[in-house]
Amino acid sequence: MNNCLSQMEQFPVKVHDFPSGNGTGSRGSQALKFFNTHQLKCQLQRHPDSTNVKQWKGGPVKIDPLALVQAIERYLVVRGYGRIREEDEDSDDDGSDDEIDESLAAQFLNSGSVRHRLQFYIGDHLLPYNMTVYQAVRQFSVQADDERESTDDESNPLGRAGIWTKTHTIWYKPVREEEEGTKDTVGGKRGRAQTAPTKTSPRNARKHDELWHDGVCPPVGNPLETYLLSGPPDGITFEDPSLDVILLLRVLHAISRYWYYLYNNAVCKEIIPTNELINSKLTAKANRQLQDPLVIMTGNIPIWLTELGRTCPFFFPFDTRQMLFYVTAFDRDRAMQRLLDTNPEINQSDSQDSRVAPRLDRKKRTVNREELLKQAESVMQDLGSSRAMLEIQYENEVGTGLGPTLEFYALVSQELQRADLGLWRGDEVTLSHPKGSQEGTRYIHNPRGLFPVPFGRNTKPAHVAKVKMKLRFLGKFLAKAIMDFRLLDLPLSLSFYKWMLRQEISLCSHDLFNIDPVVAKSICHLEDIIKQKKKLEQDRSQSKECLQQALESLNMNGCSVEDLGLDFTLPGYASVELKKGGKDTVVTIHNLEEYLRLVVYWTLNEGVSKQFESFRDGFESVFPLHHLQYFYPEELDQLLCGSKSEAWDVKTLMECCRPDHGYNHDSRAVKFLFEILSSFDGEQQRLFLQFVTGSPRLPVGGFRSLNPPLTIVRKTFESTENPDDFLPSVMTCVNYLKLPDYSSIDIMREKLLIAAREGQQSFHLS
Repeated sequence: MNNCLSQMEQFPVKVHDFPSGNGTGSRGSQALKFFNTHQLKCQLQRHPDSTNVKQWKGGPVKIDPLALVQAIERYLVVRGYGRIREEDEDSDDDGSDDEIDESLAAQFLNSGSVRHRLQFYIGDHLLPYNMTVYQAVRQFSVQADDERESTDDESNPLGRAGIWTKTHTIWYKPVREEEEGTKDTVGGKRGRAQTAPTKTSPRNARKHDELWHDGVCPPVGNPLETYLLSGPPDGITFEDPSLDVILLLRVLHAISRYWYYLYNNAVCKEIIPTNELINSKLTAKANRQLQDPLVIMTGNIPIWLTELGRTCPFFFPFDTRQMLFYVTAFDRDRAMQRLLDTNPEINQSDSQDSRVAPRLDRKKRTVNREELLKQAESVMQDLGSSRAMLEIQYENEVGTGLGPTLEFYALVSQELQRADLGLWRGDEVTLSHPKGSQEGTRYIHNPRGLFPVPFGRNTKPAHVAKVKMKLRFLGKFLAKAIMDFRLLDLPLSLSFYKWMLRQEISLCSHDLFNIDPVVAKSICHLEDIIKQKKKLEQDRSQSKECLQQALESLNMNGCSVEDLGLDFTLPGYASVELKKGGKDTVVTIHNLEEYLRLVVYWTLNEGVSKQFESFRDGFESVFPLHHLQYFYPEELDQLLCGSKSEAWDVKTLMECCRPDHGYNHDSRAVKFLFEILSSFDGEQQRLFLQFVTGSPRLPVGGFRSLNPPLTIVRKTFESTENPDDFLPSVMTCVNYLKLPDYSSIDIMREKLLIAAREGQQSFHLS
């Protein structure tokens, strides 16, 4: 079927090839050079439908073609054009056109969540705020019919001369009150999380009542139902000869992935691994499209690619979808930065001024290591929603840039796992190598990943508020890390990721294994008893007395249900009652099924819903969660935390690491180093990575994806000094390891491990 799709599909790919002049500039730099020297002439006009805002009288304005439509809004609003006039105000001359409201300007610059005041049109077409002005003019500005026919993106990637010589009219009018609630704000703050509770609160109130008084749980949603459709889903609007094949593959993939929802106690496993459904032709087309700088700069991603990415992610490998995510979820400069990080050759241009240089704002904050979590909360409160890239420096330390920033995300990840916060289920442990203030601090460890501790109906409001505040911070922290391409060191449960993707309605007893395997195993045994009970009840040949006797003889490991001593409270959390009077309700063979349903529902949904509402609220203050639909729950760990632990073999290290300044691949010290690294266990790998890069994890793709690559340079000494007496040092901002030429491999191993352990949590000159 995938071959059939490859034969039939006719998805267009527009790739812009630029003549390179002297042969050294890349097409990205050629495009940027062109855009840096051309501007679009636009006439801003008050919309004929709207008389309650000022009329622009400044004549035609020249606009950077790569500016977003929302930049025009910012330009007008800070000059007073977003203010709706009262009926009795009749002057258009209220205030100079050049008079800028500084407080409004600051809001627009610093915040990702300013509500929109104006909307813009070319002709009858409403312009999306995140569209580039060039793209808007290109797509909607009226061109002569003959010009429209002869213009095509391949031969004229930058448009015909007319687009640069004409004056294009852009109409503006105020956003109507009722529309404000439905539109995403600049940073996407208004998402489903804020609108959903108001719609569903009456139903929730009734549900909660049934749950508490009658022990009635909502049914588990079967994810297959959303795939078994007679036509295309809402997310597919494109037309293509291959559409029927695509829809059939989508259904087959869903059955392969979710078949076990059709059976009780089935093994929770895919029939066909998702990566076997990748379509190489579509992937090649997608990659070609996503590696074209002009497509990224103009935001001109074809509809078929974004729609297939969201509705049929299985067609594309993870790294393709990751690039698609960065191109569609954030601003153009971030997308460009991501493209340059993954394809450095685009930036290898002939001269400095023609480089493809994203103009990303950077905001630096200095934090104190002693109060890191508190300081992190303050930083996220101020800058979490900002579109600027966050950079961290530590008090009384000279280090700045990438290394300290990566370490900040790793250390805050660790702080969030502190046992005294009361956030997570799991066992309390102490660190094997505590430093300074970490001495004696206990952390929560769960081999299946972290999941929130449940709240009962009688949990103290003050405690609920405190935990919700931390979860809201966690949401903002995670979203900011994703937005800024930073890695976290936070092992979250698969069930946590399902909540992030709004799949909580389909969580069932299978998912308990991702939270508490011991409880899950017990639930599994008890579910077997329910199966036997139903079998006995369906046997019509037995008398009532015999049936009663048979039911009472059902047991778990020789113990009857009554003798297990269970009541209607959550296992491990005696204060969390599963329904009103649960502490005083004994579990028997007759109410066992109700008990099991309640345990599963309270563990996975009811007991944690408040925590996840706060988490989503924090996350969506940075960008909308729906952008994560390109990924499956099991892939979010890669997006957030980077590469899973993988083998560090000598061959890979030789291919990915770069000896320089005194060393080459044949140097004895470099060979020693690769041999040592290839023998490291998981904990030693984490220590080494934290020491050299600032983060204990590698990005997806391992050392191959580390940017800049790990560079090993020779540490030099006076002739009278012995290299064996010195430790290696690092420059984390460029992933430099300064390595003395030690006399033996054993001395190098010892010095590396000492430096890695002692060199944590400080950035000074080396």
